[in-house]
Amino acid sequence: MNDRERRRRRKRNQRFKVFTLSLFCIFAIICFFSFIFLVKIKYKDSAIAAKKDFTENMKIQDLGTESESGNDIIQTEETLSEVLNVEKEYERILSLSPGVCAFQGYLPEETAGRLFYEGDITQELPRIQGISYQENPHVALTDLAYLRMLYYGLDGNTYVGEMIVNQKIKEDVLHIFRELYENRYPIERMVLVDEYAGEDEASMEANNTSAFNYRTIAGSDKLSNHSYGMAVDLNPKYNPYVKQVNGSSICQPESSGAYADRTKEFDYKIDEYDLAYQLFTQAGFTWGGSWNSVKDYQHFEKE
Repeated sequence: MNDRERRRRRKRNQRFKVFTLSLFCIFAIICFFSFIFLVKIKYKDSAIAAKKDFTENMKIQDLGTESESGNDIIQTEETLSEVLNVEKEYERILSLSPGVCAFQGYLPEETAGRLFYEGDITQELPRIQGISYQENPHVALTDLAYLRMLYYGLDGNTYVGEMIVNQKIKEDVLHIFRELYENRYPIERMVLVDEYAGEDEASMEANNTSAFNYRTIAGSDKLSNHSYGMAVDLNPKYNPYVKQVNGSSICQPESSGAYADRTKEFDYKIDEYDLAYQLFTQAGFTWGGSWNSVKDYQHFEKE
């Protein structure tokens, strides 16, 4: 093989190598750009999917927020309506007269609590002047407090009650009768004795729970503690005043003879196990049922 032939073959080999390298480079470039293209497409798809998920999540959150806001609005409206109803019921009962049924059953605590309070006794003066209250040197009108309270009737309903007591015991009385009401302690009636023309016997016959009445103790010239508003009589018909005379029992009210024997069991009986007894004595009151010479089972007083 001559030199000329060898040079030709060498050039041909070089051209083949260049061609092969060029093809490889072109293939590498095509692969590189294909890879870049695929990455871009995948990234774009991921971005679109992420954006879609984000948008859907935002919509869900917006719907949830709207739902929560709607629920909050509904709850607020319901709460406001409930408050307005309580206030309306409170105002209605405030306008009722004593002795009137205020509510069928037991009144909810949020309303009942505010209905135990001291009113303006000067507004009651036209009702009591010359009856339970008389001008005297012992007790002034300013010494007395007019109380408005609720009581749980014998029929299981709520009634409006009233009572006049001495300023010294008004807080005790308000607390005691609120406790009695909350424990559904039955009381038949609670109005001023002026509704019975100041007649103690008539008030007791009606089983009326009362306090102030400017009067003397029956059969004496001594003023009763009721004259100072320092005594309360509770359910007097079932818890009478009993005095023994020549071996016989004299009761006040007169129709209460069946309840003079305290060894018997009957409804509305006040004894040492009774809630009213416990509340009054805990507050420092003396019970007439513990007296020796006479028994006044309806009577609680404080010196």
